[in-house]
Amino acid sequence: MPALIHNASRFHKKLEAMHKAGGKARDAADQTLAILSELACREHLTPQARKKLTRHGEARIESCGKFDLGGGYRLIFVKHDDCFVFLYLGSHDECDTWINNHRGFKPDIKQTESVEVLDDSEPQAEKDLLADEPLASTGEDTPLHEVIDQQTLREIFPGICGEK
Repeated sequence: MPALIHNASRFHKKLEAMHKAGGKARDAADQTLAILSELACREHLTPQARKKLTRHGEARIESCGKFDLGGGYRLIFVKHDDCFVFLYLGSHDECDTWINNHRGFKPDIKQTESVEVLDDSEPQAEKDLLADEPLASTGEDTPLHEVIDQQTLREIFPGICGEK
């Protein structure tokens, strides 16, 4: 059980709100899901995930660290008995405020929820989030020339189409 979420209902609500917001918030939510999925399957960080750790630890909470999710978003966690316990997700300022308000915080493992992986590729949180979204077409059924008109192709690829 290497990945746990403290106050899971609040965490999932925030994750869903960021996913629905789109843009940088959605990108950060997607990175969060990737990190959760990775840690639900293994007990250590891969080099790719390790690169997302912030350069400076967090002295206000013991054994605390943060992932930089890009776009000004952070994911706060503590390392507790070889488990990653995820505490908070939000913008840089929201995370800073949360840490200030929870200085010296030690999570109660009884108030955590484990990240479950159903098919070893997506955590349960991601499956729940994406369940309401329509599936995107892969384009395998429809030829590309029927989806994109010639004018659009000329605008996108002017050098290839011979236009000057």
